[in-house]
Amino acid sequence: MNLNRHTIVTCALTILDTYGLPDVTMRRIASALSVQPSALYWHFASKQELLAAVAEEILHDLPRLSSGESTRLRLWAARLHGVLLRHRDGAEVVWSVLALTPWEEGIGLTIEQRLAESGLTASLAHSAAQGLLNLVLGQALSADQRRQAQLLNVTTLTDADDPATTLDDTVAIFVAGIDQARSC
Repeated sequence: MNLNRHTIVTCALTILDTYGLPDVTMRRIASALSVQPSALYWHFASKQELLAAVAEEILHDLPRLSSGESTRLRLWAARLHGVLLRHRDGAEVVWSVLALTPWEEGIGLTIEQRLAESGLTASLAHSAAQGLLNLVLGQALSADQRRQAQLLNVTTLTDADDPATTLDDTVAIFVAGIDQARSC
């Protein structure tokens, strides 16, 4: 087997999807790849660096906002929300990486730039971008936790309490929430 960054990230993502974030350990990944944990450190200096690469892979399918698309920020936020929920604990991985990444190197800066292009002042664009990113990540974390609890039958919610039974339902509820907030 050719051990490289892509192989390691793919394995980590498979473990994340199958078992969840607590099981994404260097030892578990190494075992799954039939190598010693020290072999992983040749490619990644730390687990945090590996998780940053996993977060990049999670966000890989997220379309970039380009000039003139600031009016589509709502749609982009919904896409981000959906991308985060495609992977078990995906929002938690991305959130933890963003918390430890300088703003200038993360997706937050992209959002900020689009908001500034739509006419907001730099200060307001920065605050709005932080708020939007926190809203999307927070709601995705909540939706993922509820989904995990339902899968493990540890929730006291009934179907009537939680209408989001599928990923599409969850994204639709998120978009409806954004639309309601925007109309206030």
